[in-house]
Amino acid sequence: MTPAIEQIVSSDEAARATVDRAEQDAAKLIADAGEEAKSMLAALEEQILETERNDILPIVSDGQQQAQQTKEQAEQYIERLRQKLALKKTKIVAAFISNVVKS
Repeated sequence: MTPAIEQIVSSDEAARATVDRAEQDAAKLIADAGEEAKSMLAALEEQILETERNDILPIVSDGQQQAQQTKEQAEQYIERLRQKLALKKTKIVAAFISNVVKS
């Protein structure tokens, strides 16, 4: 081979080796970035769960307790109203009978 052809072949081989190394480096960078993204996602998911456990669930639980207390108080109030109504009905019927008997 002539020196010019040898130089071209050598340059071509060097370029191919450089491209191969660049492709390997790029693949490693992509894999590393993927792993870092997975790690960040896992950390964010854990942070979300922790926020839910520490901040959101206590608020929801407290709200449910307050709703239950309000429901119980409303039921007690309704029961007292029913008792008052029953007592008033009894008094009205007694007064009516008393008026009828007196007449």
